[in-house]
Amino acid sequence: MFYLLPRGKEKKAERAIALRDDAPLGLMRREFGPLFDRFFGGWPVPFEPLYEPEAFWGLEMKDEANEVVIKAEMPGFEPAEIEVLVAGDTLKIKAEHKAKVEGKGKEGETVERRVEREVTLPLGTETEKLEAIYRNGMLEVHLPKTPEVKPRRIEVKS
Repeated sequence: MFYLLPRGKEKKAERAIALRDDAPLGLMRREFGPLFDRFFGGWPVPFEPLYEPEAFWGLEMKDEANEVVIKAEMPGFEPAEIEVLVAGDTLKIKAEHKAKVEGKGKEGETVERRVEREVTLPLGTETEKLEAIYRNGMLEVHLPKTPEVKPRRIEVKS
């Protein structure tokens, strides 16, 4: 009887310590975790929040030699619906999509999707020369680095 009860969700810190995401079992757990959460999610677990917001789009920041590239997954949006804002050392990405649903018994219903994400930018980026490109559901933000922080090669003498 004890094994029929679903286990509670582990805390994110414990999950990170237990299995690294780049290990084979960690990758499998990350892939199948949301599936099991959806299937067993309706079972009451004591002392667990009833609603936990899920991350529904990925964000990746790469520090390259001459620029910082931020990639955000944003499928289902049009370029006109996406807003990229820079204030100081913070980059804010916002998107909002509204669509009317047509179908049997769904006349007049509106579906609304809203995404908002903030990223702290590294020091030494030129925010005035920021460039944002959106294609195939992926937003890429390119931030060039200032000459002071670009890596330079030092000759080693013997």
